[in-house]
Amino acid sequence: MKPPHAVTALEKFQRALIQSTRALAGEKNLEVQFSAQGPQLNGARMLLPLPNQPFTSAEAARLRGHADRLALRIAYHDASIHARYRPDGFRARELYDALEDVRCQALGAAILKGVANNLTAALTDSLERKGLRAGQSSNTASMNDALALLARERLTGEPPPPVAQEFLERWRTDLGPRGLKPLARLAESLHDQERFAFAVHDWVKDLGLGYELGSASDRRRTASAAPALPAVEASDLPLEAGSTLNLKPQRGTMETDAPPIPDADVLGSRQPDPEDVERKAETDSKGERLSRILPFDDTDDPNRHYRVFTRLHDEVVNAEQLSNAEELTQLRAQLDSKSETVRGAVGRLAQRLERLLRARQKRGWSFDLDEGVLDAARLSRVIVDPLAALPFKMEDDIDFKDTVVTVLLDNSGSMRGRPILVAALCADILARTLERCGVKIEILGFTTKAWKGGLSREDWLQAGNPSGPGRLSDLRYIIYKSADMPWRRVRRNLGLMLRENILKENIDGEALLWAHERLLRRTEQRRILMVISDGVPLDEATLSANPGGYLEQHLRNVIKWIEKRATVELTAIGIGHDVADFYSRAVAITDIEQLAGAMIEQLAELFVIRRSRASDKP
Repeated sequence: MKPPHAVTALEKFQRALIQSTRALAGEKNLEVQFSAQGPQLNGARMLLPLPNQPFTSAEAARLRGHADRLALRIAYHDASIHARYRPDGFRARELYDALEDVRCQALGAAILKGVANNLTAALTDSLERKGLRAGQSSNTASMNDALALLARERLTGEPPPPVAQEFLERWRTDLGPRGLKPLARLAESLHDQERFAFAVHDWVKDLGLGYELGSASDRRRTASAAPALPAVEASDLPLEAGSTLNLKPQRGTMETDAPPIPDADVLGSRQPDPEDVERKAETDSKGERLSRILPFDDTDDPNRHYRVFTRLHDEVVNAEQLSNAEELTQLRAQLDSKSETVRGAVGRLAQRLERLLRARQKRGWSFDLDEGVLDAARLSRVIVDPLAALPFKMEDDIDFKDTVVTVLLDNSGSMRGRPILVAALCADILARTLERCGVKIEILGFTTKAWKGGLSREDWLQAGNPSGPGRLSDLRYIIYKSADMPWRRVRRNLGLMLRENILKENIDGEALLWAHERLLRRTEQRRILMVISDGVPLDEATLSANPGGYLEQHLRNVIKWIEKRATVELTAIGIGHDVADFYSRAVAITDIEQLAGAMIEQLAELFVIRRSRASDKP
């Protein structure tokens, strides 16, 4: 008889964690699973990270923290209210989501001290995954990360984790007292999700991103005219001994549908917003906005409202120029050794793409040959003229004709670690796959030569700090593989991405224009540009000397311009960010391990769509 399975300590922990998570969320039927895609909420299912080995007390606290964070989201979060006041713009929306997460955690941490400790462990893990380390430069994390940490500190009274102290102090100094003033409004509205959303809107405006609120601002005005519902604090909820802990606040009757957005006539009859008047008044002699910019559509010239202080220090270099042959060989060996865990899965996906491409290659026939397959349609020739040569035909394969693919990789500091490792590996295997199918591919990277502007910013300072300088950094574009270069001759180059001092800041708009221009110089009839990035443009020197949203708005204008011209097919993959707000054809992945599948699927879809359309033509 087979002995019964002995329950391990890890299995006992997982079972207990599932039960406590359901109790904290107030959902006894909540489905809780452990997966490599965790932590995330997917409808009625919660995915938690797989435990690391060895399983220590610190690892247990990390897992409990991620479970508690998601459980508190279920307990305190009203999805209909959140969706009603969610901003339209990307950066404002990301901040709005992060602060709502902080609100839910603050409410739970105020009741249970153990939950507060677990949340700190999970927060530390998340920050380290983003590349933040104690004593490191803050360029590896975003402004929204800093704002969420500041809100957490105010709402919970908990100090920031040691890993984020230096990073947070720097942002606290940069924002100053005026930038931190909205924290008081957040604290006052902690127990009322709707009022809290309005306080976040106010902070978004103070940061110069008010134009990103979009239709959410109109919904707020409509809601302000209705009487407010009384808020019920979590401390007022009954909790009897032995009962299930349910942290969901009681709510009054509320319509679940968002209020209708007023039509254009009603909006046009309103008195102008004082802030809008102030923005329009803040112009220089040329009419350019200096303190804040409103969205505009540069469909004819994406650079019309964009300036570059100097291009003298920009460079376009081949990967070989940034390193010697010996170092490139060592870095390539590191790439190969570190990627063993994902190489098999990426390779299988690449084989699937290759089979799909070869199955959809155009096929043709050559007729009137001396040998091959007998052509039954031409057998009549033999009857009419017995001396005529037998008609044979031969099927021949024709590769995808006149196609080139450019993979443009974000080489910013936030990609450091596993993201850049997997990105380099995926681009490497994709290059080999497309090359075998007769599709040309080039691999490009974009970053800056220095942190905080470099020589361009020094030139600006020496010129007397003129206002509205535009871009203030030294751009660096890297060619890892050109379209005409065989993969075997440049395979070492992709290892250069593992050299940490290569990865700095990112200005996506100009990088897109550069890659687009390179594609236009190609002779192929079909051109595909795939962008892989993990966030919005970030360059500290430029953002500190120009209006809020300066680089982001330029990126939007560039994307619209490229998509309108339609000479290059543009697609994008966002790592941890929903880039669909920028690109018409885009996909977002929550885990870097999903990158290979996303790249394959995006390219497969492009080839399938184009082939299907071509076959539909008469």
